[in-house]
Amino acid sequence: MFNLLNSKDNLKRKILDIKNEMRMIVSEVSAENVRVDWFGAYNIAPKYLAFWICVKTDYEKEKLITNKGLYLQLRYLLEKYNYPKEARKSVFIGFESQETVDRESDGNWYLHYK
Repeated sequence: MFNLLNSKDNLKRKILDIKNEMRMIVSEVSAENVRVDWFGAYNIAPKYLAFWICVKTDYEKEKLITNKGLYLQLRYLLEKYNYPKEARKSVFIGFESQETVDRESDGNWYLHYK
């Protein structure tokens, strides 16, 4: 099982590698701590995958959302890690802040994502 997870051809391994590099890339341009959440039914179909870049403030979230170069860099990671080509356009990449989750979902990220 350990070898499957570490295989570069394993879909979950690709997702984890993409997630880790997303965090590194966003951390270079963000003044706040960055967390990357991901979820989806990628094992049913690779297109059912979402990444959320999570920061503390709405201000930082808006700054990241408007950074089109950053968004393109993050999307490029799907190609770099050879995520299934037919699914790449459907993979969601979004940005969210703790302030928004506090305000809209009483601080509960799980409920907020639903």
